[in-house]
Amino acid sequence: LVWGSWLAREARKKGSVVTRRQDLPPEAICSCDEVAGGRPLLAVSYCWATRTHPDPEGEQLRLLGTLLDRWLSWRKDHSRPSQDRTQHARSPGICGQDEDLPGQHEEDEFIMEPATLARSDVAVLLDWCGLHQEPRTPSERHTFEATLRQVGRWYAHSHTSVWLLTSSPLGAEPYGQRGWTTFERAVSLLTAGSKEVLDIGKLEKLDKLDWQKILERSRAHRSPSLGPADFAKELKTKHFSWRRDRIILEDRYSEVFQDVIGRATDMNLARQSWGDVEMRELHTMFSACGHLQRLDLGHNRIGDLGAEQLAKVLLCCPRLLRTLLIMELAGNEIGDRGVGCLASALPSVLHIQQLGLDSNFIGDDGASQLALVLPSCPGLQRISLGRNEIGDNGAGELALAMPRCSRLQQFDLSENEVSDIGAERLAAVLPRCENLERFDLARNCVGDRGALRLAATLPKCIRLQAFGLGGHEIGEILGGSRIGDGGAGLLASALLRCENLRRLDLSENQIGDGGIAQLAAAMPHCGSLAEMDLCGNCIADGGAGRLAEAVPRCGTLDWLRLLRNPLGAGGKQRLHEAWKAAGKPEERLLCSQKATNVEGYDGWATWGSPLVVPEEDSQDEIIAIKGTTRLHRTSL
Repeated sequence: LVWGSWLAREARKKGSVVTRRQDLPPEAICSCDEVAGGRPLLAVSYCWATRTHPDPEGEQLRLLGTLLDRWLSWRKDHSRPSQDRTQHARSPGICGQDEDLPGQHEEDEFIMEPATLARSDVAVLLDWCGLHQEPRTPSERHTFEATLRQVGRWYAHSHTSVWLLTSSPLGAEPYGQRGWTTFERAVSLLTAGSKEVLDIGKLEKLDKLDWQKILERSRAHRSPSLGPADFAKELKTKHFSWRRDRIILEDRYSEVFQDVIGRATDMNLARQSWGDVEMRELHTMFSACGHLQRLDLGHNRIGDLGAEQLAKVLLCCPRLLRTLLIMELAGNEIGDRGVGCLASALPSVLHIQQLGLDSNFIGDDGASQLALVLPSCPGLQRISLGRNEIGDNGAGELALAMPRCSRLQQFDLSENEVSDIGAERLAAVLPRCENLERFDLARNCVGDRGALRLAATLPKCIRLQAFGLGGHEIGEILGGSRIGDGGAGLLASALLRCENLRRLDLSENQIGDGGIAQLAAAMPHCGSLAEMDLCGNCIADGGAGRLAEAVPRCGTLDWLRLLRNPLGAGGKQRLHEAWKAAGKPEERLLCSQKATNVEGYDGWATWGSPLVVPEEDSQDEIIAIKGTTRLHRTSL
């Protein structure tokens, strides 16, 4: 391994070419211990221009140096001390939906430790510099062969960034026709998720591109990975300088494939632009999976035909059916027919815990077909059906199935077409869902009538932690309404019996001073209430006055948001004075009238810091009642 900064300096020297491993100066060499200690690793895949030297004109070195300069500069500019890791530019509030089930991990944004910031260099794997070249001593040959046996794993590792220099030097064999580069690209793209694999050949000019633009324009396209047998067939069509290398690479690919695919527990295949064709090609990958627990195919272009193919593939992979716990298909184009095919396969996934189908085109028929099989999935804990086209009939069928899912903890129907009728049917079964912790109906068509039935249900749901309720997509055209003063009053009555309530979200409704007066009277009885969001309502100075009276009696309340309400200067001042007199942090009272971006409802994570529930206090309730507008999907 060599230091990236050293390579970049060499590239700036006039007439410089890459130095072979035996001739490297000591300051160029990076120890493997650096990588083991967390140093970023970059592997470079490129074409040798000649048999005796990979880059005799220094052309590829200059390209590599330019890229390294941009990357190292970006790393310095976009790093910050690790102690800022928890200081996000978000308000406190409802817990994230993706926190509880096994196998789920949110990716941390790039943050450098202070010590690393001072020496933000990278280790680079470049074969001419990293492997001993001919002529070799016996010791060098031994090291060379040992490294060669592991080189595929270096490229395949999920923490290795890979740059594919796919533009071949003039007169050289093209990148895609070479055996070694075909192998390096294939193993690099075996690893799913956020691994950085860049096809530098996609970039026409580097002159005016910063690193962010380079990342956006050079992401390597990934297709479903070939199995060892199919890859061996492909290698037979590629050029090798030494024939024995083809046999070596066949064996190496088989080993790496089994390591990466066969032992994978989490396979992130989201945002690959895959459609129905790619679903037919997944059989080889899935049949090799012996330990896979989480499969994410979200935000692709999978339609009904692709969902049907996926269901067939799953049923042909018995090992996968025994191990799979989580299946994410959010953000695709699956309709009623496709979800029906998936539903028929779902009971065969023996231990399924989580099913994500939000942001598709599922209507009442699809929801009904899904409802028929849910009771046959005894381990199911979470169902996400937000941002679909499910109405009252589909919601009613799902309501019948929910109590029969004995382990159900989370159920998301946000941003659908459920009205008061569907809300009433759901309210009737919620107390019978003994393990239900989170239930989301935000951005539907629910008004005061639905709020009445749901409010009556709240005290009976002893394990409920998060509750979302809200408006509809196109206002009064559908005859619905957001929650107003009447609904707020009904909810206030329910809050009197919710002593463990910690967080309450009533943003983007139509609550005025009358409704706030009733809520303010109930707030002191919620002994655990810490955060309350009333953004985007109709609260004026009178309502602010009632809140000001309640604030001193709410000992645990330390965050209150009243943005985008018609508050006057008098109401703001009175509220600020009461807040300050109660000894609460001034920066956590937000009542500016400036507009804020409230678009894009993302479930429980739209506002707020993660909920931390003490082990001894598992009965806390967190309620989110939002009523913002949503663009109807058919109008897009």
